[in-house]
Amino acid sequence: MEEGTWLEEENNEDCSGVDSENGSETHDAQSETSEYESEIDLLEFDRLQIDANIDFTKETSFSSRSGMAWFSIPSHASKTKFSNTATEKSGLTEFSKNITSVEDAFLCFISEEMLNKIMVYSNIEGNRNSASNGEWEPITLIELKAFIGLLLLGGLMGKSKKSIKSLWNRSPLESPIFPATMLRNRFETIISSIRFDNKTTREERKRTDKFAAFREIWTDFRENLKKCYNPGLHVTLDEQFLGFRGKCPFRQYIPSKPDKYGIKFWFCVDVNSYYMFDAFPYIGRQPNEQRQRFVGANVVLELMKPMYGSNRNVTIDNFFTSIPLAKELHSKELTLVGTLGKNKPEIPIELQSNKNRDVGSSIFGFSDNLTLVSYVPKKNKAVLLLSSMHHDNKVDTGTGKPNIVLDYNKTKGAVDTIDEMCH
Repeated sequence: MEEGTWLEEENNEDCSGVDSENGSETHDAQSETSEYESEIDLLEFDRLQIDANIDFTKETSFSSRSGMAWFSIPSHASKTKFSNTATEKSGLTEFSKNITSVEDAFLCFISEEMLNKIMVYSNIEGNRNSASNGEWEPITLIELKAFIGLLLLGGLMGKSKKSIKSLWNRSPLESPIFPATMLRNRFETIISSIRFDNKTTREERKRTDKFAAFREIWTDFRENLKKCYNPGLHVTLDEQFLGFRGKCPFRQYIPSKPDKYGIKFWFCVDVNSYYMFDAFPYIGRQPNEQRQRFVGANVVLELMKPMYGSNRNVTIDNFFTSIPLAKELHSKELTLVGTLGKNKPEIPIELQSNKNRDVGSSIFGFSDNLTLVSYVPKKNKAVLLLSSMHHDNKVDTGTGKPNIVLDYNKTKGAVDTIDEMCH
């Protein structure tokens, strides 16, 4: 048991049920979000011979392949009708404000109700396994809490990839907490029986849901995340790749990641506190489901749903950002700031420009409640950003960067911070 984490070794069947149509693993190099996709190679557009003498300080209109019209001067009449002022105070809620201990904090997220479900499901599995091996000793709630505590402690001490046997060694180099809490045999019995659903009914649920083994408990966890904290004015959405080598129908292989095998999650994180407000795994197509379209937009709308009408802003990268999404969020009284992929049909050629553009130069386009900026950070490259929060062409005098770029840089890194904390 030297390789992998304890739960992965003992519960490899929990996420199984792979069929040949859906596959057990995704080689997902193309689905990773990348900052480079929003950069435009200006040399590609040199052949277009755009007039470099256009005066963008005067009212100029641009057209795109989609027929969408943009203007070089903002229209004050098109500004957002609502302001980016949150409708509720950020911070702890009534549900969580009276926390006085570590256990209280834990139970805010993993509630007694959730623990009771896990206990019942695990005892069902234990009884099933012990039918031929003797009488099953039921797991109690206190035992389950102690078991989870040892798992957390092992991870905190960097012991999750050590063998279980080594943690119960009577050595001054090992923590005495493990043998003092429970017998090793009992720990191994619990870890082999721990379940998050009723396995006797799982096969039926797996016909329509690849996440059936964890769906109920994860749904409860998501609800608790949202009940414990009100995010601030700015949130950010991004992917988070969590290492996992157990069997799972939506496990992915991404060689560029530190953990090459794992499960991709979509995170919604508060920019100021780094609080994870919501998250769910990317499971790909469900059984018998058609090929998914608009994955990025659907992820944003799902994660932002609890914040509809709250005047918040979401920062995202080019995997998610699109003109239709910005308009849809605006109808929900939410704004968006994000990098934009270079091949979107709504982007006018003038904003892509040519290789003669100066480093540090910016070109703005305005349409309804949207602002598009093309900024050149280095020779022959331009970055496109879309915003429904900004409605002017202001550029910072100190850095020469548009305010849209500066605000994007300030608010984009919350998920990356969580990634650093997890690793």
